[in-house]
Amino acid sequence: MRTLLKDHRRIPPARTPPVYLVSWAGYPNFGDELIAATWVNHLAKVAPTTDVWLDVREPGTVTALLRGLHPRLHVVNTLFRTMHEMDQGLDRSWHSLLGDLGSPKYDAGLLALREAGTVHLLGGGLLHRDWVENLRIVEAMRAVREITGARLVATGQGLMPFAGDPLTDLDHLSVRDRPSADAAGVPLGYDDAFLLAEDPRHARALGLLAGQRGGRAGTGAGASSAPSEVVVCVQSDTLAEGSFDRMVAFTETQLKRWDLPRESVRYLEAIPGDDHLGYDRLRDLVAPDGFIPFQAAWDGEFAFGPHQVWLTTRFHHHLVGALHGARGVALSGKPGYYDVKHRSVADAGSDWAVVHAGPDAETVGLEELAAPRGFAEAVRAKRDEAAQLYGR
Repeated sequence: MRTLLKDHRRIPPARTPPVYLVSWAGYPNFGDELIAATWVNHLAKVAPTTDVWLDVREPGTVTALLRGLHPRLHVVNTLFRTMHEMDQGLDRSWHSLLGDLGSPKYDAGLLALREAGTVHLLGGGLLHRDWVENLRIVEAMRAVREITGARLVATGQGLMPFAGDPLTDLDHLSVRDRPSADAAGVPLGYDDAFLLAEDPRHARALGLLAGQRGGRAGTGAGASSAPSEVVVCVQSDTLAEGSFDRMVAFTETQLKRWDLPRESVRYLEAIPGDDHLGYDRLRDLVAPDGFIPFQAAWDGEFAFGPHQVWLTTRFHHHLVGALHGARGVALSGKPGYYDVKHRSVADAGSDWAVVHAGPDAETVGLEELAAPRGFAEAVRAKRDEAAQLYGR
């Protein structure tokens, strides 16, 4: 084929080496897709002529969701497909695959990975004791560096419950919560979703429009008045045993205490399917037209704002809702994991109530919920980090 077609895959010597992003996006999941979009968008602003490879579990889904964000974006599943093959019995190491090649299944993708100047693991909370197999992604990154000398970066990581690998041999590491910072021995950082899109062409709806600075989002019209809309999401996945039923029961009691009209209650999906079970249990308390599917929110058919009060188990619903001035209750269904995540946002500026879904969980009155105090420091720090890594 190379004798018939001009090869556009090789990078001219004068061009900056590619950036290779590794992301948990593709399920899809509101937070993972948002984080991928923010980094791709940043690279579109600071490195529009650099090839950006985005390695995810489901490249077709991510290609559709992130289309147009970067003119030289290539979405693949090289690392994730290789991990799947390892699960199915592939008896080769990362170092062997990357260094020796020799497999038609992987060579094209691995050659692209070997050209990267930076390999960057995007943020999330998937490198922990309950999913230790995910640490193979870091093993792959280390193998790349041994072979090519690429810079290794991991940002916005959540390491709880700690699996024992502090990742401190990477060239750059930031973590998003205090327990992870203590375990890794690094300064406290922030979640990657604080890297907000500023260019309105690339602001993926979600209310993250140009000019959002993450300051006192709770100020202004509607911040101190009674809320006019309730937004709910109760997940059914990755929970402690019995938590789903307890969270549904708590939500029913909490909504009755708030006593807002059913017509004002919305249910916002974060993971398609997984979050529908909660809606099925709560639909009698939600407006008849109140279910907001993931795709509708992604495409901008839902507005975040200070007129809302939230009750959600989803971490990035908490983060984005609070960024836009909403008050709320973050409901945790897994001690040592979700409570750590939600507490990181509350401490960073949301001031939301964080409630564990135990048998003795107490509801929270509207008068007890304060407007977010703002996230200026988190947004500034994340933008500074991005500039440090890739420029402004």
